[in-house]
Amino acid sequence: MRYVGIMDAEAGMKVAKAILNEKGDILVHANVMLTEPLIQQMRKRELTGIYIEDALSEDIFLEELISEDTERKAVKALQNLDIDAAMDVAELIVDEITDMSEISLDMSSLRSKSNSTYEHSIDVSIYAVMIGIGMGMRKGLLKELAVSALLHDIGKLQIPTKLLHKPGKLTPEEYEEMKKHSEYGYELLKDNVMMTSKIKMGVYMHHENVDGTGYPLGLEGDQIYLFAKIIHIADVYDAICSKRSYKKAQLPTASVDFLMQRSGTMFQPGIVRIFLDCIPLYPKGRTVILNNNEKAIVVENKQFHTARPVVRYFDGVTVDLSDEENDDLEIVGIMG
Repeated sequence: MRYVGIMDAEAGMKVAKAILNEKGDILVHANVMLTEPLIQQMRKRELTGIYIEDALSEDIFLEELISEDTERKAVKALQNLDIDAAMDVAELIVDEITDMSEISLDMSSLRSKSNSTYEHSIDVSIYAVMIGIGMGMRKGLLKELAVSALLHDIGKLQIPTKLLHKPGKLTPEEYEEMKKHSEYGYELLKDNVMMTSKIKMGVYMHHENVDGTGYPLGLEGDQIYLFAKIIHIADVYDAICSKRSYKKAQLPTASVDFLMQRSGTMFQPGIVRIFLDCIPLYPKGRTVILNNNEKAIVVENKQFHTARPVVRYFDGVTVDLSDEENDDLEIVGIMG
């Protein structure tokens, strides 16, 4: 399968990946053939793109890191503020990720509206676990990290909905209220004996910057819990990549640039490096532009070579950009 921007979608294309609404409900099933009216409906819903299946990309497969059942359970636990269920789901997330023979973060979410707090929290938990694996954490610690990441924004349930989904810039007063969500989250968890201090502090401190300019405490360096440093990176990465009521989703390259530019000020440099080893700049199935002015589809990403994937030209020729013989080739842009 490959990804095409919604403005490039054409009648007769075959949908390869189900298209979901903001609640996770299916809007368009896989294997449906696109029609012009259907394309227009998707454009009205502000969908940015879709995955299609064709002969050029039939050997490109994108697998979810966690099952749909686990994702549904996570959303339900967060919606109901069911801490026990959230802990069980976090364990499932870790088990499913660590059981994979090859872990890929290539999948792009296909939701018609802005990601909800629940979907964002699930994504952040996945990213945090990936970082933890890269740091060599044992499974027990990974599960604690997954719980903390899954619950990191739970305090937003006490923020007015109109503030969370405000389409424009927040006023200074509104921003101060929004910043309280990490404190609200900590207050919800502080008396729960099943929550370790690491879990609670990950929630409380996930907006602290290593240079001391963050909130709510203005801590710096080693004063900040490790879980919070990890969640901070995962949280910001996903927020930049996700669509919101006040902004469009940006490509992974923009998120990576932001992390690199603020490594050492907002973020712990060593953790950023570990995360970037896991994150492909150019997800599988996306169309990229090379410095020879040719367009190609990303076929495969390799760990530690995340900026130089295997690509396929539209004439069917496949090229591994990480091979020395292709050092003269580089990606200069990404479409859609």
